[in-house]
Amino acid sequence: MAGLRLLHTADVHLGAAFGFLGRRGREQRDQLKATFSRVIDLAITSQVDALLVAGDLFDSAYPQPALVGEVMYQLQRLDSEGIWTLIAPGTHDRLQPGGVYESDELTKLAHVHVFRDREMTARSISGLDLDVYGMAVDREGKDVLSGFRAGDAARWRVGILHASFILPGKVERDEMLVSAESVAGSNLHYLALGHWHTQGDYSRNNTPAFYSGSPEPLDIGSGEEGRVLMVELEEGSPARVKPISVGRRRMSRLELDVSGIGGPTELYAYLRRMADRDLVLEVRLKGIWGDDWAVCDWDRLEDELAPLFFQLHLVISPAGITAQDVDTYPERTVMGRFVRIAREEMEGKEGEELLVAEEAFRLGLTHLAGRP
Repeated sequence: MAGLRLLHTADVHLGAAFGFLGRRGREQRDQLKATFSRVIDLAITSQVDALLVAGDLFDSAYPQPALVGEVMYQLQRLDSEGIWTLIAPGTHDRLQPGGVYESDELTKLAHVHVFRDREMTARSISGLDLDVYGMAVDREGKDVLSGFRAGDAARWRVGILHASFILPGKVERDEMLVSAESVAGSNLHYLALGHWHTQGDYSRNNTPAFYSGSPEPLDIGSGEEGRVLMVELEEGSPARVKPISVGRRRMSRLELDVSGIGGPTELYAYLRRMADRDLVLEVRLKGIWGDDWAVCDWDRLEDELAPLFFQLHLVISPAGITAQDVDTYPERTVMGRFVRIAREEMEGKEGEELLVAEEAFRLGLTHLAGRP
């Protein structure tokens, strides 16, 4: 064969709860299944040689039987086309007694292999002249590729891992790690990585190493589309790695200083222009000081806009109160005194304590503005 074509995905998280989406969580769980089906469609129509799943195909080691049945159905579609599926258990669907990967349910398909070993081992696919190396997540907390080097027996050598890439000063600890040095010395033609939910290129020297990101967004971020990676290997040429959007929804967090927008009417218009029924949008609002904002019915504003989005949440962010904001309300007024006390309470707080203080501030503003 002239080359090799692979489809790389990871962190599908089938069965994820999506508690932050409330009643719409079930819709997003269903969307994960629909998007995974789209990934299978892409693998078939693109005539790939193998699908690589770099961990967390399921959100749990013990998924519901119906969910396992859905995955079986999808992998059977690939199996009937002679397309291989190679799976590395991740941190969520790790190897557990009685877990989904401890049984032979998935691997009874001729073209499915699950890496169950706790060290890098090869699955040779003679028809493709391919060795795929992978391992299950272990709790080692060290560079799992340290000292590893793929053999030269097969024409193509591919790795699959669910691990964090060591970034000195930023990422130095996790259950599974890989380093720039170990990737560079791995002798692999491609390393498929999972665990980080956004697509990224961590290639070193002549070894292409990529995170595919999740095919469907899993949490609120910067609004990235869910993607997979199409990988084409050809002798004598660098690997061609092409991101392909497959996700339906986007999840975005926006910090907005409304002091430059105007009042509540202008804010409505601003957000109205962003309307998208497949967008989960969290808007953290700053600069909401003055009489117009003091009497704003925030719940009503959110309710009016919410049907235009998959989910919309407006968050008043008093953490950014400035001296000028405080001066908007005279100190001897009830509102002025409340704002000053709130500012003092939030100074120095972070994490959960800051969130509690911010919610208390929001409720206080609501009450003082005369709302029930």
